[in-house]
Amino acid sequence: MPALTMALIALPVGAGLLGTLLPAFGWLPAIGGVAISLDPWRSLFDAPGFGTAVRQSVTTGFAATALSLALVVGFCAAAHGTAWFRRVQVVLAPILATPHAALAIGFAFLIAPSGWIARALSPWATGWQRPPDLATVPDPWGVALVLGLTLKEVPYLLLATLAALNQVRASQAITVARTLGYGPVMAWLKVVAPQVWPQLRLPVCAVLAFSMSVVDVALVLGPTNPPTLAVLVVRWFGDRDLALWFPAAAGALLQAGVVVAAIALAWVIERLAM
Repeated sequence: MPALTMALIALPVGAGLLGTLLPAFGWLPAIGGVAISLDPWRSLFDAPGFGTAVRQSVTTGFAATALSLALVVGFCAAAHGTAWFRRVQVVLAPILATPHAALAIGFAFLIAPSGWIARALSPWATGWQRPPDLATVPDPWGVALVLGLTLKEVPYLLLATLAALNQVRASQAITVARTLGYGPVMAWLKVVAPQVWPQLRLPVCAVLAFSMSVVDVALVLGPTNPPTLAVLVVRWFGDRDLALWFPAAAGALLQAGVVVAAIALAWVIERLAM
């Protein structure tokens, strides 16, 4: 049964990978690609805004992951054992069930220059009689994208942390650390965080991979000219010019490679920090 399960997973994934790998090197006879070449990669690297798209994917992915992890660790360290810590478990499920695009659209309506926050504070607090000329959604720096991803990923990482905490004796460890003179926050960071981190490593990698390759949230909140690499690739795949399928396939492989490299870099950073 395990072999059958692995085969059922590997076969469609392998077919999809092959269907991307061959066009990435120029082979797709249905649209005229009958020779293996590196032309798709040259077209990809020569595309306007390509370097910026890759940079935005990497920076927004790492920023959203780091911010989400910091918020979760900070909340758990500060609120462990309190009523807030017990209540937060009740509200996680509805938040996790919210579609990514719906959350992104709602967040865009919230922080837009004419959004709900600006309307609630204007004109009595801001003095604005009309929406300000501010690039908030989308913004060229990817700040809105980072914040939107953080809103979605914090509940996921918090749920993973709560599951990990159920497998360690956190309260007893904190009590022992408190007897050594540590405050509650530092005690959690010193004795509980190292115990739960091995179980958080995979969820954090999943958050990093998702944040770097997300399309729906990036379409709503991310930069537009150029967009992130994932959005750029999806645009090419949907373009009426079928010749763009070749650089799109190359871009998809590059996206996968960038995600793998980012996870490897995160692993190196973890080793250096330890």
